[in-house]
Amino acid sequence: PYGQQTILGSVEHLKNPSLRRMYEFFERYYVPNNMAIIISGDIDIPGTIELIDAHFSGWEPAKLPKPEKWKEKSLTGVERVEVSYPGEEYVLLAFRTVSNHHRDAEALTIIDMILDNRVAGLINLNLQQQVRDAGSYPIQSNDYGAQYLWGIPKQDQTLEEVETLLLAQLEIIKSGDFEDWIIPAIVTDFKKHYKSRFERNTGRVELLRDAFLAFEKWREALGEVERMEKLRKKEIVKAAIKYFDGDYVAGYRRDGQQDLAAIEKPAIDPIAIDPGRKSSFMARTMAMEVEEIEPSYIVPGRDFRTGTIASGVRLYYSSNPVNDLFSLSIAIDLGLLADNRLAVARELLDKSGTSTLDGEKMKKEWYRLGTDFSISNGDHRTTISLSGLDENFATSLALAMQLLREPSVEAGVWEELVPILLKRRTDAMTDSRRIGEALYQYNRLGDQAPYQRIIPNAELEGLEPAALLTLMSSLLDYGATISYNGSLPMERGAEELARYYGAGFAGRTPPPYQALTTRRPDATQIFFLHREMAQAICRIEIGNPPYAESLRPAIQLYNEYVSGMSGLVFQELREARALAYSAGARYLMGQHRQEENLMVGTIGCQADKTAEAVQAFIAIFDDTPASPDRFAAAKRAQIQRYRTSHLGFRQVLGAVLTWERQGVAIDPRGWRYDQIRQAELAAMLDFQAEYIAGRPKLISIVGDRARIDMEALAAVGEITELEVEEIFGF
Repeated sequence: PYGQQTILGSVEHLKNPSLRRMYEFFERYYVPNNMAIIISGDIDIPGTIELIDAHFSGWEPAKLPKPEKWKEKSLTGVERVEVSYPGEEYVLLAFRTVSNHHRDAEALTIIDMILDNRVAGLINLNLQQQVRDAGSYPIQSNDYGAQYLWGIPKQDQTLEEVETLLLAQLEIIKSGDFEDWIIPAIVTDFKKHYKSRFERNTGRVELLRDAFLAFEKWREALGEVERMEKLRKKEIVKAAIKYFDGDYVAGYRRDGQQDLAAIEKPAIDPIAIDPGRKSSFMARTMAMEVEEIEPSYIVPGRDFRTGTIASGVRLYYSSNPVNDLFSLSIAIDLGLLADNRLAVARELLDKSGTSTLDGEKMKKEWYRLGTDFSISNGDHRTTISLSGLDENFATSLALAMQLLREPSVEAGVWEELVPILLKRRTDAMTDSRRIGEALYQYNRLGDQAPYQRIIPNAELEGLEPAALLTLMSSLLDYGATISYNGSLPMERGAEELARYYGAGFAGRTPPPYQALTTRRPDATQIFFLHREMAQAICRIEIGNPPYAESLRPAIQLYNEYVSGMSGLVFQELREARALAYSAGARYLMGQHRQEENLMVGTIGCQADKTAEAVQAFIAIFDDTPASPDRFAAAKRAQIQRYRTSHLGFRQVLGAVLTWERQGVAIDPRGWRYDQIRQAELAAMLDFQAEYIAGRPKLISIVGDRARIDMEALAAVGEITELEVEEIFGF
């Protein structure tokens, strides 16, 4: 059982696996009376049941071992554990609760949502300015359950102080000092969540799977929300007093260098992988006769409609035929390249209210309505998003427009927000993943890299909150692209939207699209940043021309050929040579007709294998081996993907807008499908030879200089060693 042994096992376990015990385990548990077949899709149900019966009825059941009951030692008081890790400090509190079958399971779920529902929970509201970040989450398994609370401190704040603040939120629930409206709002949130999951086959299958694994009857699983609806405040308080009584585990992660294990680099002979190999089962499966599914494509007027709200404001509409949930996005072509204050202004708006609702009341109103409101910033675009119940569409839209048109921030909010933003930046400079991201962006874009364009710390403190809120309000003065998917008629949605883009609309034109250019050196260059870590993080990039639809079929085949677990990169670097923990490659196409394409390869490897792994990766890029069998498999996979990957009603408008930005026809997939069916291996290799092979590469590596063969790495390209301060423009 977890918690009573090392979860991953020891190195010795990995060196000495027992094939006999593997077979014993398989024969004990992989039996029909311990199994479920779960299907969701457009199927002939009686015919499918007959098919399952024909193929599985011969399976012989076996007596299953009686499940053991594991008795965990009771917690007494506070148990503490500390670890060191370079990066942001972190506190995690864990309370033991109950299994998913217990009568208190739903009460504990509501307690977690009272603590943290992303918007109006006690932690979300009370701690949003008191810590850098915080939240909670539950785990309810078949044997036990746990409730976790976590927090990240502000600058000069201790983990002990964060722990005290988190525990104080539990005390509020135990005293019953929370508002009555929150429980029905949580129930509404769960209803919305279930409706959303039932929209997709994957969501339906996951719900069925979870019920099976929890030994629940389907009716019991569906009754979770109904059981929540019956709960009253006194029952929530009673459960909080019972389970959060002072017995818990407190984990502290402190900023410091962890002990790095000494991992030897074993001598491994490469395995020759035959991409054309097939098991007898695979051969029989591929030989079966099937009635092929034909691809389906988007038809304007049938699958979506367009209209005009105001001059420069276009509406794209698609219907939701499944439920009463809407999603709305307002995209303005004004991003961080045009004004780098937008990201900070968005953070401030999240803490703001209006003349009639302060910031806290605003968040409560969103949650009461069951509406999610957010704003995101990209380099070229800012997007305002709303989603929720169609019955509250008009009210939610009015609230969003009021917030954007008349934002108001309480005194002291900006002064509290600035240190949090500064601490987030400080933590980023100690996190290996964020460092890796900043390094490859700097390698690719130089001064135009996102972390170079960010507002410096000294200037951040001097920004005026009023000017930031005015900047957010000005977004509604620009032309926009509005997308609505829901159950309301298009005319109704357009009428509501027109109210806010009426006579007062300024009709400002967004700035022209500004394409970013990947550096193209004359020879391969390596940007290296030293960090004491057992693993090295590597990324290889090759800049390419802007988007071209004519290349799309060859690119899709090339990506299938080299990417994924059956692709050339994974099989050669990880399986055949054991050079990487993770490895992947993908040719990325621009999302706009002016945006450049980019070839990307990523490796996570043991530090002392870095030079060898990079050299092997480059060899694949420069001299991609020609395999008719691998190409046939890639082509077959792409054809099947076109046949079976239909766009859901939530995906239609996003696809249409992407095609428009790329300057291609709607729907271009018919042409692409025909081209792929006719494609030959030579055409894909011609693409690789022209756009990938032999081109100078930008290689970015974060790793331990002492563990990497730097001399061998220098043979790949000129190495430039950088410091953290150089890649972050703070």
